[in-house]
Amino acid sequence: MLKRLAISIFLGANLCTILLLWLSVALTYISPEHLPRLSLLTLAFPVFLAANILFLLFWLLFKARLTWVPIAGMLLVGGHILDYTPLNLQSNSNNPAADTTLTIVTYNANYPKSKEESTQTLLQFLKTTNADIVCIQEISRQFFNINRKWLDSTDYQVRQNHSIAILSKHPFLSDAIHIDYPTRKNHSVACWINYYGDSILVINNHLESNHLSNKDKDEYTHTITDPNQQAIKSSTRILINKLSKAANYRGAQTDSICTIIDHNLNHSTIVCGDLNDTPISYTYQQLAKRLTSAYREAGTGPGFTYSRRSFPVRIDHLFFTNDWTCTSCRIDHTISSSDHYPLIVRLTKKIR
Repeated sequence: MLKRLAISIFLGANLCTILLLWLSVALTYISPEHLPRLSLLTLAFPVFLAANILFLLFWLLFKARLTWVPIAGMLLVGGHILDYTPLNLQSNSNNPAADTTLTIVTYNANYPKSKEESTQTLLQFLKTTNADIVCIQEISRQFFNINRKWLDSTDYQVRQNHSIAILSKHPFLSDAIHIDYPTRKNHSVACWINYYGDSILVINNHLESNHLSNKDKDEYTHTITDPNQQAIKSSTRILINKLSKAANYRGAQTDSICTIIDHNLNHSTIVCGDLNDTPISYTYQQLAKRLTSAYREAGTGPGFTYSRRSFPVRIDHLFFTNDWTCTSCRIDHTISSSDHYPLIVRLTKKIR
């Protein structure tokens, strides 16, 4: 009798986690403009996923015939699980010709907010990576002025608008076009680049920041390491207010970016940057509907691009049109001058 009651309780709890898992996914199809606070439930997707994995192990040990419950729950959102943590164990590379391969980097450099030595760190990273196109967010003109001599010695051309810059070894066909959308102080820019006779539209984004101060992050970390009811309540209220406001902005910003993509469906397009949203979000799903995610196609595991102060997330992304194949996508965790890590992607042009 007690065993049957316990099984019923655990089954009920498992069903609740499945419903929450499904709800967190369903919310990615609704703009945060409509449900800004509820949209934050998408951030708990990995928690609900982990809970279902634990329930799967529990049923394997104590009631094997109920293992279908968490399995079915996860299978119904299997595509989103692979968005969050893809499993690409083999490279897509088949030794493509150099003139059909494009190496592109997206990186929030957090410059000049980071330390002075970050100038040399960033410069060395650019030299070592030697990418064809580099999309940088949170970069000041000061960096390029300081390193003008190096820049002049390379094949790079630079287009910058506000704190967003695009470096390219291939000729620009336009200036950096600022994309208008509602924001407090974030930006997106678009450029046309000539790639061996083809025109590529590159959109570099820094979507709405959550505007969490170091104090906010410290308080959040403190509630995890030394929780108490008052601290949790205060920290949670601040987080929800700031995160929901930012999510609301990003909903509108995403729609603006998608409108540009839709107007250029017949052109080769690359969209990247610090989107400030995880793979389980309205932003990601809207872009993934139109383009291919580089990390989904060639990455493995959760792949955190921001992992500071107990906030491990992948919020830096790169998407591309179907005239490309992603042969590799990796996150460089060796550079520590910013609170983000660079995403380095190799794309190969498909043979027409």
